[in-house]
Amino acid sequence: MERLKLLERKLQVVKKQRELLMLEEAKLVRMMHQKRDAAKNLAAVRKERFFLMTQEARLLRFLKQNKHSITL
Repeated sequence: MERLKLLERKLQVVKKQRELLMLEEAKLVRMMHQKRDAAKNLAAVRKERFFLMTQEARLLRFLKQNKHSITL
């Protein structure tokens, strides 16, 4: 039970990180449209966002499976 609470907390942290990265990505896209050199940073932010999205999906899947097994 304690482990599930920790994983739920981790999921909330990952969601917040993903949200912040999406905002950073939007800022970098605007900078690119203004002809500033942001392509390198944008690629790094997109890679990090993708990593966080996969981590979030993994945590969600694990939590859903365990909540289902606990209720049975």
